[in-house]
Amino acid sequence: MIVTVTPTIGDGTVVRWYYTESDAEQPGIEPVISASRNGVRIGVFFHQLPDGLFATAQETYEQLRRDSNADVKHLATHRRRNLFGPLEPVPPTP
Repeated sequence: MIVTVTPTIGDGTVVRWYYTESDAEQPGIEPVISASRNGVRIGVFFHQLPDGLFATAQETYEQLRRDSNADVKHLATHRRRNLFGPLEPVPPTP
């Protein structure tokens, strides 16, 4: 899974999970699932979610509901240097 963590003006931090890097880079491709302070949004049929992903998204939502700017960067596998730039892998933390 490709996971991005994005600060937004309206929703605070939004975490998005995608099946592939190309899905994450394509404008208009809905994430498999996303979490923000507003809740968990599922972009696929529920049975298509990888095991445990809904629980992770739910936990992330609970964290962001309490603090919309909570530090959930540890979830990210990829990031963008700027709003429309290409994705790049996040180096693993030691």
